[in-house]
Amino acid sequence: LIGGGSLELGRIASGEKKKTRNDSERDTQLEQEFAEFAQKKLTSGGNCHRSEVVGAFRRYFAKYRVENDEYPLTDLEIERLLRGWNRMQGNEDMSSAGFFTGIQINKQADLTKL
Repeated sequence: LIGGGSLELGRIASGEKKKTRNDSERDTQLEQEFAEFAQKKLTSGGNCHRSEVVGAFRRYFAKYRVENDEYPLTDLEIERLLRGWNRMQGNEDMSSAGFFTGIQINKQADLTKL
């Protein structure tokens, strides 16, 4: 049973198994949510670590703050969204230490809500 599960995960990761409609819709929703987050919470200049962005994303969307079955989302999925968004901005890819250059968390965004 475990071997079969590993085989299926490998097929999905390698692209041998096509995404389902639900997977595609979920990916679209996550991309839209990350774009909203990035518009409000990320700004150009400086640098930040991937863990800072993952934490800020989880704080921004309360449904992702804790692991749950209703809204499952791993840190690696958030990192994938960040990498894709960052490439679209024309910035360099993440460093081997996990830092992104050219973007930073907009800490002033929280202050303007007060």
